[in-house]
Amino acid sequence: MDGYDNEELTEAELEDIRRERAAARRRKLAARERRRKKRRQQAIIRCSILLVAVILVIFIIVKLITGIVGLFTKDKKKSPTTEEVTTQQVTTEAPVAEIDENILAKDMPADRATALATLQALATTDTDIKSIVDNEAVYPDVVIRNLAANTELKQFTLDYVAKINTVYDGNFTVDANQTEVPLFLQYDEEWGYADYANDLVAYSGSAPTCLSMAYTYLKQDGSMNPIKVADYSTEHGYVDEHGDTNWALMTDGAAGLGLSAETLNVDEDDMKAALEAGKVIICSMAPGDFTRSSSYIVIKDYKDGLFDVNDPTSQARSDVGWDFKRLSDQITNMWAFSVGTGDTTTVDSTNSTDGTDANVSTDSTGTSDTTTSNGSSTDSTTTTNNAAGSDSTNTNTTSNTTAGNDDPQAAN
Repeated sequence: MDGYDNEELTEAELEDIRRERAAARRRKLAARERRRKKRRQQAIIRCSILLVAVILVIFIIVKLITGIVGLFTKDKKKSPTTEEVTTQQVTTEAPVAEIDENILAKDMPADRATALATLQALATTDTDIKSIVDNEAVYPDVVIRNLAANTELKQFTLDYVAKINTVYDGNFTVDANQTEVPLFLQYDEEWGYADYANDLVAYSGSAPTCLSMAYTYLKQDGSMNPIKVADYSTEHGYVDEHGDTNWALMTDGAAGLGLSAETLNVDEDDMKAALEAGKVIICSMAPGDFTRSSSYIVIKDYKDGLFDVNDPTSQARSDVGWDFKRLSDQITNMWAFSVGTGDTTTVDSTNSTDGTDANVSTDSTGTSDTTTSNGSSTDSTTTTNNAAGSDSTNTNTTSNTTAGNDDPQAAN
């Protein structure tokens, strides 16, 4: 046994030999493992060096190629000319208004149940809406449905029961010391509960409310508040049997209040020029961002490429600027107002209840300058037989002119 005589070795000596051999094997294995680790480390170092070298070579090649290409293209570069700069300025895109979709007009719910479902969802986070829903039995359908479509009517709705039976005669003045066109909201409780166009000013009074804004600013006179203009519109035949406000309120009606109305084309430059001249623009709006039926808004200013509007149905929409493209797609007609050249017209009307022609007699010592949509101008002192909802107007005048009521608009 490797030079040992088994017969001469004791058991203890044999055990020592076995331990020595086992230790020798372990030392060999450890040495072998150290050699393997060293070889792995050396391989990793060699691979890392090779990778760095490859990256450096690629970088140098790219730089060389870039430099060579730059030499060939350097002489071909042109500095911008005055003509190019001018072209860039001309082709600059017009500003686009950033409008929160939540403030846009919403569809009127078809019935009370649908409206209440909408309000119940809102009531989970709004205590005032919850109070209205909890007491919904005291509110008519029209009140509930309008609130569901426009939650800005919340306070108006809360106070409806207490204030609806009050007589609103319009015998008050609004602040006439205005440096800009004031915003009158239809649902202002000072006039919102007053009757107009088979409904309330709050719901159907956009036309007289807009005209009241223009009158107050241009004349610096607070006497023609929205109730007064609404009564004037009704008494002089500008509301038809369907509760629609005729466009003639913005022409003949404005003349009767001592304002001059010029019908504008839907053109951004024309609108800017009118505003720069100190005029106030009123627009009749089709269904879209401002209404789901039809309505009126005031355009009062132009700043930083956007138009400032007074929307009588919404404070939120009045607080943001609107770009021409977005507005123009919704405008059906518009007028630029200034102070008239003559005395305020006196208008008498006899309105029939069956929808027949309203007889409107207009006497004026001055003229109302009205430019039609095709750009022609007429000066009129008229006696007018005006069918408020009809497609024609019979006018006896020193020059024939269309009263502007061939397309009546709802004042919602």
